[in-house]
Amino acid sequence: MTSRVYFADMRSRSADQTISNKLRSLFDVSEMHKIISEGDVVALKVHLGTGENHRHLRPEHVRAVVEKVQEAGGKPFVTETTGIGLASIRGTAVGCIKTATLHGFTQETLGAPIVIADGLKGLSGVKVKINGIRMREVEIAQAIAESDAMISIAHVKGHPRTGLAATLKNIGIGCLTKVGKAPLYMAKKPKIDQRLCNNCGVCIRFCPVGAIRQSRGRTELIQRRCIVGCGCWDVCPQKAITRWNDLHHPRNSELIIRNVDAAAAVVKHIGRDKIAYLNLAYEITPHCDCADYGDVPMVPDIGVFASRDPVAVDKAASDAVIKAPGIAGSAADEVGVMRPGDDKFTGLSEYSPFAPFRNVDQTREWRIQFEVAEKLRLGTTEYELVKIE
Repeated sequence: MTSRVYFADMRSRSADQTISNKLRSLFDVSEMHKIISEGDVVALKVHLGTGENHRHLRPEHVRAVVEKVQEAGGKPFVTETTGIGLASIRGTAVGCIKTATLHGFTQETLGAPIVIADGLKGLSGVKVKINGIRMREVEIAQAIAESDAMISIAHVKGHPRTGLAATLKNIGIGCLTKVGKAPLYMAKKPKIDQRLCNNCGVCIRFCPVGAIRQSRGRTELIQRRCIVGCGCWDVCPQKAITRWNDLHHPRNSELIIRNVDAAAAVVKHIGRDKIAYLNLAYEITPHCDCADYGDVPMVPDIGVFASRDPVAVDKAASDAVIKAPGIAGSAADEVGVMRPGDDKFTGLSEYSPFAPFRNVDQTREWRIQFEVAEKLRLGTTEYELVKIE
């Protein structure tokens, strides 16, 4: 079966063709109002950007969706989850809100409150059983799990591990707690190298679940208590705890598969008929919005995609990026994928800033997300693109 994906380009030839107005039209033509019942609390899942990375969603574009949800009788809130590591910029709700404010996301600009869905430290969630390809249980962020409906508003871009980051990543990893994210990224739990540890106790005071203790003059990490995603490796002055990049699965495709499992869990929990999807394909950088810097876009701005099918909307957006010409002086130029039709996402395997993330498959297996999503019946890669003005 073919899914419809509605599309509006970035051209504005008059005042009524602004991106905000096009978003309102896409909301209507894709019948997003049908996911909302009167009084529904509706999560608008976004990424708020990180640090000095200003290549993110525009708050005014999110506001356009807020207003349409309100017109449909819903009660919207804009939401995000904390990142891996309590010491990172977005590692706590405090850091997330600070980032949001710096990037222009406030209740005043959005017209709706911002709620960090997994709580103060990213540990508040609901466990959901899932018969995934890899995952059997996923921990969804509390506020998202409690929502009556959800609209994913994703920024289309590259990623050092998944190649493509758009809707499936926004509703997979993006909707989970720290505990939920950890097994997607990591193959093992950290350990303490006794040759480097000087028993300073910093990690003991840092750990929110008491998984690190001193015993007989040694600092030990209790594996069965460790929830992995808190980032104790970042706070150790002696660098005695296993580093982030050394904890990952040997292949990035493993993260991709587990992310789609997580997306399926979120869709199952909220309900297929209660979720809609928007892909905003502008400022298409080679890296995720999690990076604390913003390179120039790889390709020209493309437009906005809307669908009730998370697979079709990502396939349509990725096809458009691949068909686009590369921008001179960008990552596309650096790795030699400048022609229309060149695979921009696979090309990122050779992007120099991704060298610290290098492993067996790099970004070359990014398309596996579509195969897994179809196996899990999340949607279809067969789509009809309907362009609106």
